[in-house]
Amino acid sequence: MNSRKNNEKIIQILSEMEPIRDETEEEKRSREQMTQEAIKAAEEEAPLAFPKKVAGVICVALWGFSLVALMFGFGDLGVLLPFMLLSLGAVCGLNVPAFWKKGKIFDVVVAIAACAVCVMVAFGILFVGGNR
Repeated sequence: MNSRKNNEKIIQILSEMEPIRDETEEEKRSREQMTQEAIKAAEEEAPLAFPKKVAGVICVALWGFSLVALMFGFGDLGVLLPFMLLSLGAVCGLNVPAFWKKGKIFDVVVAIAACAVCVMVAFGILFVGGNR
């Protein structure tokens, strides 16, 4: 994942490397431009990088646990499914600002729709599912 520390380490390593041949002006400009883009990308993703990782880990853990629980028969789909959907909705919702900053409007719409559907279905199962 792009992070400020990783980008700074890469920049430092690249600046310390001896060039094999002399660099042309065009290559130098493109290298500097890539460095600036890497720094900009790390700064844009910084505020939500940790919550995205946490939500992703929770989502994978819940889906893995639910898969094992359902395979061995000690889980109830009416309980596990809503929490699986809520974790998936959180992951979708945390990707919205990243898509918005990149100007991917269609991806923003899809992420918001997926988040809303996951959350609504999860709450529907939790609150209405047991009253049949």
